[in-house]
Amino acid sequence: MTRSMKQSAAALVTAALVSTVTMMSAPAFASTSFANTTIASAAAATEVAGPTTLASGVWTKKSFRVSGDWSIYEKDGQTFIELSDDFKTKKAPDLKIFLSTKSVDAVNGRNATEGAILIAPLTSHKGGQVYLVPSTIDVSDYESILIHCEAYSKLWSAATL
Repeated sequence: MTRSMKQSAAALVTAALVSTVTMMSAPAFASTSFANTTIASAAAATEVAGPTTLASGVWTKKSFRVSGDWSIYEKDGQTFIELSDDFKTKKAPDLKIFLSTKSVDAVNGRNATEGAILIAPLTSHKGGQVYLVPSTIDVSDYESILIHCEAYSKLWSAATL
């Protein structure tokens, strides 16, 4: 056998082996790929869902201007009120967040707390903030969200839910 014949025979054997290995590996690779995809999908399905927005908007001036957005969302079975990072209003001694059964048009400083539920004192007059809504409160029972100075019965701002 000549040298070129040996090289040709070696090339044929190598090609045959590569072909056989490829054919044997392809189904195994495909099922591994499928298994990985299934596992990845199962992992994605068991991840905790992101927040679900229930309401959001901007503030309507009552006594003082409030800038920034607000949102109410659910996450991991809890409800939160979030004030955006650009939230800002005038400083006051007793600002609080309420949910009210009154509409934005009907609420004022004197009646702001009637039929309203206190969520929390405002932690700051500016910047992003998040407040936990007690689990006993159903947000859909309320018409508006308020920022109210309870000590002076001054309604700062309101928004429709």
